[in-house]
Amino acid sequence: MNIVIISHERSLNKAEGLLRAYKNANTYLVTDSPPNKNKLYAYDARHIIISKYLDVVDITKQIPKVDKILCVSENLLPLQSQLESYYGINNISPFAAEVLSNKQKFDDFLREIGLSQYTPVSITPRNHSSLSAFKNKQIFSKPDIGTGSNVFYPGDDNNAPSIEYRRWNNRHHFLKHLKDKGSHNDFFDLNRNGIHLQKFNYKTCRIMFQEYHWSYSPTLCPMGYVKDGKVVIEFFVKNSKIKYGDIVDPNSDPIESHSVSETSDITRERAVWVVGKEEVAQELQDLSYKYIQTIVDSLKIKDLFFAGPDFHQTLDGKIIGIDFNPRPGQFINILDSVNNNEIITNFVNQEPITIKNKLLWGCALLRPGKIKSLGNLDIIEPYFNAQNVGLEVDAKIPEWQNLQNKQFNVNFDITGENETELFKNYSEANKILQNCITYY
Repeated sequence: MNIVIISHERSLNKAEGLLRAYKNANTYLVTDSPPNKNKLYAYDARHIIISKYLDVVDITKQIPKVDKILCVSENLLPLQSQLESYYGINNISPFAAEVLSNKQKFDDFLREIGLSQYTPVSITPRNHSSLSAFKNKQIFSKPDIGTGSNVFYPGDDNNAPSIEYRRWNNRHHFLKHLKDKGSHNDFFDLNRNGIHLQKFNYKTCRIMFQEYHWSYSPTLCPMGYVKDGKVVIEFFVKNSKIKYGDIVDPNSDPIESHSVSETSDITRERAVWVVGKEEVAQELQDLSYKYIQTIVDSLKIKDLFFAGPDFHQTLDGKIIGIDFNPRPGQFINILDSVNNNEIITNFVNQEPITIKNKLLWGCALLRPGKIKSLGNLDIIEPYFNAQNVGLEVDAKIPEWQNLQNKQFNVNFDITGENETELFKNYSEANKILQNCITYY
C-alpha cells in the first residue's frame, strides 16, 4: 500500500504515530525541510520527500502511485485535496478542504447545514463596524488558520499575545486596545488583505472573532475517525484551561482548581485527559455523532481522522461547539506512546481500540521565579513530555504556565486507570518537581 503523509517539519510530532503505524507500508513523508536530527521517527517512512514550498507538481513528479493521503495540519488540506484528485482518490473535495482549513468558513458552513444552535456568532471583520454584530457581548479573537501554538499576527508573541487568542469585554474593549497601540487602521488593513506565510502553506490568514462562551466545567472533545463515510468515536477527552491572571497554588489539587476568573483576557490549555464513552452523558454522545456525521455527510468525506469539536456547556445550559480538527493531534500521539503504540495502529486499521493506560497531559504549575539549582530529577523524568524545553539552571519560570508555552514548556504525561487517579498522580508529580527547584 502506498501511503503519503504530509507535514510541516515543525509539526512532525503530530505525524509520529502515523509514521509508526504505517512503517511496514510503502510510506512517503512529504515535508518542507529536512527533519530535525532528533526526530528519528521521521525515518520510519521509506521515502522522505523534501518540497520547500510543498508544491503539488513537485510532489507528483516524485511519487508515482498513491492509495491513501493524510496530513497533520489544517492548512495542508487543500494540498491533500489536490493530490487526491491527481491520484484518483475520492475523499476530500476542494470545497471540503476550504471549509475544514479555515475556522471562519467552517462556522459559516455549520450555520448553513443546520448546526447553528451549537455554533457561536463569528465574523472576520474588515472594518470596525463589522464588530457591531456582537452588540455588547464578550468576544474572543483568534486566527482563522493555525493552532494556539503558532501565531501569525505581526509582532504577536505566543506567550503574551496582543491580538490572538484573547478575550475582550466587548467590541469597544478591543477597539480601545487597537487605539492605544496606534494600530487601528493597520489591523483592519491586514484583515482585509490577509497575511501569507510559508509556515501556513501561504493560505490567507486573518483574525476572526467569536462570541465568547466560557464553559463552567472542562470541555469535552470526541476523538475518532471516519470510515467509508461513517463516524466512529473511540473516546473523549476533557480539556481544562487556565486564564492569565489567575493565581494557582502549585500545592493545590489541580482537579479542584480549574474554575477561573471571568476577568482574565488570555486563555491557554492547562490539562487534557482521556475519559471513556461510558463516562460521558448519552445526550452529549448523541450530539457528537449527529454534529460530526452532519459535517461528513454534507462534505461527502470518506476517510478522515478528527479531534473535536470542544463542546462547551455554558451556565445557562447551552452547548457550544468550538473548533473541529480534521487531523490527529499531539495528544493522541502521546496516548499512543504510553499504550505500546497500539492506539494509532488500530485507528489506521479502523479497528476498535482498548486504552490500557489512560493519559493526562498537563503543564507543570510551578512557583514563578529564576531557577538557582535543580535537584535530582531522575524520579520525575519518566513523566516528562518528550517536547519539553526550558527546565534548566538560570531559566525563568513564567508566571503563567500552559501547554503551549514556547520558552518554558514543561509538561507531564501522566497515566492512570481513571480520572481521580490521573489527577492524584498529576498533583504528586507537580509537588515532586517543585521540591527539586531552588530559586535565587
